Amino acid sequence: MAGLWIEWEKGLVRKPEVMRIARILTNTAQHAAACCMMVWEWAEDVTENGFIPGITAADVSFAAGVPGIGEAMVDVGWLLETSEGVEFPHWDRHNGEPSKRRALDALRKRVRRREDKLRTLRGEVSP
Repeated sequence: MAGLWIEWEKGLVRKPEVMRIARILTNTAQHAAACCMMVWEWAEDVTENGFIPGITAADVSFAAGVPGIGEAMVDVGWLLETSEGVEFPHWDRHNGEPSKRRALDALRKRVRRREDKLRTLRGEVSP
């Protein structure tokens, strides 16, 4: 519910959890990372706080269109399944408007530092 994009974290494909998900799904780490992104994309459309009531890990797999992804995410701790529904741990760290704002702020700062460095190299005065 936080807009039209979600952040892809650098190194996602090399995370141990993604490698384990790949092994569970009997696929590549690249495929597993893309499958996780599909789950997170769907979840952003249906929750603001990372909890989805009345849903199971199997339902997550169905929603993402990837058999076994929900269960694999439970196995690595990226999804919690309870009798009330499913929960994405640390949801606010990676999803929603505040996390997107942090990501955009970090990008703006990187761009600004790079621009300042280029101006310095060219002997220009920074504003």
